[in-house]
Amino acid sequence: RGVRVRRARAHDGHAHPASPHDTRTPRLPPRAFGVGMAGVSHAMSPASVFASTARRSARLFTAAAHLAHRPPAGAACASRAAGIHPPVCRARAFAHPGSHASARGLHVSRVRAVADPAVPEPSEAETRAEADEDETRRAGVVHSVEGSLAILEGIGGDIKPGTLLAIGDAGATGVLLSHREPKSFALLYVGGDGATPGAPRLASDESITKPGDAVVVRRSARFHMPPESDVVNRRIGPLGEPLDGGSVPGEADGKFRDAASATGSGSELFREPPSVEDRKPITTPLVTGVKPIDILTPVGRGQCMLLTGEVGTNLSELGLNAVVAQAKVLGQEGKQSGKNASVRCVYGAVGAAAFDSGANAFAQLKEQGAVDFTVVSCAPDASLAERYAATCAAFAVAEGARGEGKDVLLVLDDFTGLVGFSRDMARLSPQLEMAEDDSEDAPSAEQMVEYEGMIINALLAERRRFLGMTLQRVARLNDKLGGGSLTLLGVMYHEAGAYRGKRASEKNSGTVGEAADDDGDATVVVPALPAGFDDMPEATRKKIEAVIEERKRLAEAAKASRAEKDAALSAAPENDFTQPRPLVEEFMSITDGQVFVESFSRDKGWGVSVKDSVSRVGSPGAAGPLTSLNVLQLRLDVMQADDMSVFGGDGAEKDGMRSRSSAIRGFLRQAPGSAAKLSQQTVGLYALQRTKEMSNVNAEEAAAFVAAAVAKAEKEIPEVMRDIDAHPSKKLSAEAQEKLAGLF
Repeated sequence: RGVRVRRARAHDGHAHPASPHDTRTPRLPPRAFGVGMAGVSHAMSPASVFASTARRSARLFTAAAHLAHRPPAGAACASRAAGIHPPVCRARAFAHPGSHASARGLHVSRVRAVADPAVPEPSEAETRAEADEDETRRAGVVHSVEGSLAILEGIGGDIKPGTLLAIGDAGATGVLLSHREPKSFALLYVGGDGATPGAPRLASDESITKPGDAVVVRRSARFHMPPESDVVNRRIGPLGEPLDGGSVPGEADGKFRDAASATGSGSELFREPPSVEDRKPITTPLVTGVKPIDILTPVGRGQCMLLTGEVGTNLSELGLNAVVAQAKVLGQEGKQSGKNASVRCVYGAVGAAAFDSGANAFAQLKEQGAVDFTVVSCAPDASLAERYAATCAAFAVAEGARGEGKDVLLVLDDFTGLVGFSRDMARLSPQLEMAEDDSEDAPSAEQMVEYEGMIINALLAERRRFLGMTLQRVARLNDKLGGGSLTLLGVMYHEAGAYRGKRASEKNSGTVGEAADDDGDATVVVPALPAGFDDMPEATRKKIEAVIEERKRLAEAAKASRAEKDAALSAAPENDFTQPRPLVEEFMSITDGQVFVESFSRDKGWGVSVKDSVSRVGSPGAAGPLTSLNVLQLRLDVMQADDMSVFGGDGAEKDGMRSRSSAIRGFLRQAPGSAAKLSQQTVGLYALQRTKEMSNVNAEEAAAFVAAAVAKAEKEIPEVMRDIDAHPSKKLSAEAQEKLAGLF
């Protein structure tokens, strides 16, 4: 221990140490054992690897403890260094040749510990030559090619995703996406080498790369996205190539873009998530401009939120609405008050919105006045690997802006690339087969492992780590790293009817929205003939029959309307990107909360389920003016009124709670495409919480009263409204509350 090791130019390839007085950490040639996933050198592996690694690790630590208590034999002693790096501890254990570990026949590398201080330090030229050797010492081979995805063999699991690979002799380059033993996966492209004009472009031509081609790892070369300043208000592809017909991002002053160079480039395509020390608590709200979200499930800067609902709930439009709102919710004063107010936006059109490579989403954002945004998209017929790369590219663009100290909102319209590519890797690289183990502690066929405090299947743990290492890139950085933040709103559609059993009826859905279908038409009930109908006067019978016939006509019209809508929904492109309920709930457990959307209306906006929606950050992510007015009470009021309508008896209390629930629904009503400023939400919440005028009113009356109050506030107390918008974290002062009270 305590010996610095360097690789010598010996014919046997073993590592030879320098002076034992150098106490720096030994640098041994790494041997990856297990399955390296995106952003991790040693990730969760299949069940058999877990058990085998654990047993070997225990033996190595026993040998290391034995060696630590042995005195050195003279000026030099021989030792053996085990090359196994356990996935969890990554420890380096040393064993004496005659020790228990060596007797077990472990695979070890010989290390001579020379106790001679006269051994010279390696020169700068030797160090540089060693680095050059490392640059090309790892080589593999192309196993197969599927479009622009190359399946490789012989690439070590310690090679990080994002590393560039030289593949074949036709000039193709690969960017490493991930590992799954025994194979690795790389996305093929040509160009972007700094020597030829144009942006890098995907390479799917079979003549460029074919099975059997040699692969050389460029260990120090990483793929970089274009500079942050070159992608603002642009539409780009997964490799940073322009999709809007504009100039190539990253080309300037006659220099071509070099994706491998960090100079003049943006963030790396793949980066490991920030550590706990690099993060900062979430204490600043991000106002989305969508009242059901800002009021019921507030989002803080640096939070990861899932948006889920059935096809037809227009979740992608909800994400676009949040992007557009960033140019409106702060007001001109907010934009001038520093970086804590302005929000940079990135929209990832990697699902249904990629039907035209994100052109429609880009046009909507420009038309509605969005500023400081970037659309990252992929081709309509993109493979899962290309969609995964586009997802990571959207993260990289957002991280580049965050690295400059900016607050960034990233909206992803789908997670299919992330989920589907994980499945593709399992298909293309089946589980690693281990030799049969007859020992007592041999793993079972369904090995259960401990992962983050849970006992789950090893394959599920592998997938959760793969998903988590991408989602954990969302964070708010500490002040030493610039204090920027990355907030994610990710869309995931679930299958139709997956949660319909939870709704049962409109009474117990907990939905903050109208008790109606998407067009606002309540379900038509056709009454039966009353008892004693035949004994009634003829005029009365005719009136009853006329009412029943009218109800039948309305019911038929409603049925035809629903059938027409169902046919339109079945043809919606989002149907190709729905996920099963277990996977949706797996994402719910990984993210910092979810917004569960149950309905959508062009007139009344999104209906959000209060019971199924939650923000796990809670009040620290809520806006200060809203917390001053006890905004968290609204969730409780809606759920209490909902339960009272189902279980409570008739009476004044039930009528009062029903009226309260209707007033809340009216206050939260918002047409799509509009952005509710924080000041407007504050005035409406004040009216709801502090005034008697919002008692015993229906939803329409509540919405009209709030609209009138907001208009009056913008006219009479504009300075208070501007201050609220400019300082979303600041609570209402006594003076501001007094002026708000004066409105009523």
